[in-house]
Amino acid sequence: MLGRTASNLFWMSRYIERAENIARLTEVGYRISMTPDTGSGHREDWKSTLIAAGCLEAFLKRHQTITAEKVQHFLLFDPEHPSSVRCCLETARNNGRAVRTGLTREMWEALNSTWIEFAAIKPGTLDSGKLPDFLDWIRQRSNMFRGALLGTLLRDEGYFFAQLGAFVERADNTARILDVKYYVLLPSHEMIGGGLDGDFNAPGFKLDGELFVVLATAYLLTSTERIEMAHALATEATHV
Repeated sequence: MLGRTASNLFWMSRYIERAENIARLTEVGYRISMTPDTGSGHREDWKSTLIAAGCLEAFLKRHQTITAEKVQHFLLFDPEHPSSVRCCLETARNNGRAVRTGLTREMWEALNSTWIEFAAIKPGTLDSGKLPDFLDWIRQRSNMFRGALLGTLLRDEGYFFAQLGAFVERADNTARILDVKYYVLLPSHEMIGGGLDGDFNAPGFKLDGELFVVLATAYLLTSTERIEMAHALATEATHV
């Protein structure tokens, strides 16, 4: 397989995975911002969303204030932001078109129709009441592409490069989410940046079994042997 073909397949799947991840993070930010504020002080729900998406620095270069409308447009529709859903879907389609003969009809139709329908949406018509349904649509289209890939593509080099792109993006997204909230695993917030921060072998640092399974399986391929390994490690962690 040519390196160019492998690269196109890799980035095609990776950008589709990224579009879904951005949609999920946007929904989290939206739902958290809609919950009543029972505490005091300044809430930074959308700032946390930008950090988890790895887009805070790029956002602040173009916007001085963080508002729901600006963040939603930046993450979903901004044509100059390479990780926006719009750019992800367009780039995935372009990569797929470059290797059209390496895709099945179902895969190409999922890519092409998703981009055509997305491009026809006018951001100004998408108010906050319609946002959850729109984000659901993005996830459904991502799942349709994934189903077409898993159900119709031969298990050859092209399949494995496509899967590699999706899993690398998933691991990267999971790591960024953990980085935003890792401190909740520390015995106290005062230890952030201290000796215990980052030392998983330190006394008193224990992972709950269920949480450990989530963390482990997020980075492991879903083969039977590796799933069993994750459960074994989780069981050991709970008995420390």
